[in-house]
Amino acid sequence: MVEAINTKVSVDSRQKLYLEQRLEEIEDKQGFLGQFCNGVKEFTNLGVSASDCESMLEDFKKGKITFEEAVNYIEKYENKQDNMTGLLSNVLTGIGAITATIAAMGTGPIGWGVAIAQGAPIGAFLKTSINTLDRATNDIKGDTLSAKTIAKDVISGAMTGATSAVSSGVGIGIRSGKALTSIVNGAKCGAICGSASGAASYLTDVAFDDDKFSFGKLTTNTLLSGATSATVGAVVGGAMYGGASILGTAGQQVSKSTATVVAQDCTSSSIRKGLGMELKEHIQAA
Repeated sequence: MVEAINTKVSVDSRQKLYLEQRLEEIEDKQGFLGQFCNGVKEFTNLGVSASDCESMLEDFKKGKITFEEAVNYIEKYENKQDNMTGLLSNVLTGIGAITATIAAMGTGPIGWGVAIAQGAPIGAFLKTSINTLDRATNDIKGDTLSAKTIAKDVISGAMTGATSAVSSGVGIGIRSGKALTSIVNGAKCGAICGSASGAASYLTDVAFDDDKFSFGKLTTNTLLSGATSATVGAVVGGAMYGGASILGTAGQQVSKSTATVVAQDCTSSSIRKGLGMELKEHIQAA
């Protein structure tokens, strides 16, 4: 009887230690991006935060939840944090690409040639710099950037920069007060950008991660990722830009300063990225 009790205590102690160490690992790897995202959740009380995980650990110690439930809760927190920091990195990269491209080319529609020439290198530089700074501000001792990580950031940053630069020309329908033009432009651009970024994101992941690579499924998964992102992009893009045109300009011919155009396009692009991420998560989970 005594031996059984001691065994149970030992198991419980190991489980508590595992959960505490797991949460500490997740918090330690968070740099300024992760800390900002967690801070937003703490302030707004929306989403799972570090404080929520601490409260969950107390519930586990009191026997209110099982070990499996506790593990799933922490994994959910980690996944959400990773998604939010990735989104924030992409949003900041996109804002930089839009701002720099409009400053160089003006506020009119921007084609793919210019977007790749202007937006891609800006995006590659920004995302690599942002993620490097994020890692430099975490609490992992001796954490270093690998060539693989830098290469992934360069490629994904270039794609984000190019698609964001193209998106900066979509707002022309909003600024002219043409709702239908905004819907069509938003849906078309969202579909093209979503397809390109979705496929490129998948290919980049598998190219640098042997565990994810499957030659037999390469074509299917690439097409599926591209199609999913294209659908999400079209729906979100059309709704975002169409709604902004209807609510914002109400059919009037509007002339805006470059600063206002930059702010509007950056806001629209950022919201579209955020909504797109949420929709893709629901689609993939279904």
